[in-house]
Amino acid sequence: MTSEDEGLNWRDYGSLALEGIIASIPTVGAALQTAYFGSKNERRFKRIESFYNELSKSIGELQSQVATNDQLSRISNELSDFIETTNGIIESQSSFAKRSMLHNAFLNILTSPEAVDWSKSNFFMSTVPQIDMIDLQIMFAIQKIPSNRWVIPEEVERTLSLDHFFSIGLLERLTNLGYLEKRFGSITMTDEGTKIDTYYRVTNFGDQFLDFMMKPPVADNAKESDD
Repeated sequence: MTSEDEGLNWRDYGSLALEGIIASIPTVGAALQTAYFGSKNERRFKRIESFYNELSKSIGELQSQVATNDQLSRISNELSDFIETTNGIIESQSSFAKRSMLHNAFLNILTSPEAVDWSKSNFFMSTVPQIDMIDLQIMFAIQKIPSNRWVIPEEVERTLSLDHFFSIGLLERLTNLGYLEKRFGSITMTDEGTKIDTYYRVTNFGDQFLDFMMKPPVADNAKESDD
């Protein structure tokens, strides 16, 4: 096996196999191959190019706060995995919200590598493909509630104008990820069946997720101008 072959991962092989299958379709295969894979690769490249251009600008603004090469070399394996995961998400997801999360996380790593809990950050990264802006809006809305209070789904629905069952699905998904916790209240028997009051709030783990993925470091000169 050549070094070039060794550089192909399972995603590459899968993509090549699919491209070959589409190309083999009689008469229209070549046209379909060009239409899908040509535009797909162009979109992927543009998204990654845009992401790193924006990252470069932000690093320029934070230059004095970025870790040294020696500090980064000590986490080279973790950083390599993070970059690969980042690129994979950018290639497969068009959401600006997801790219924004990755951008913030990247800056937090580059400015404070010694503070990164890699087990948690890897989990946070694994959940990025599963969530979107609406999930973040729910977490931020609940986070504004005083810590001694819990919210009911109806409050989330009114705040964000969501369908009831859509909000329930989103709240349960965030609970399953560990970013929200819930408790049950009173049980009421109605003509439509049994109703159990359910309450939610953001967990400490959820706060850590938002800090890592949604709160990038602030440049020193920006801090000084606010003082």
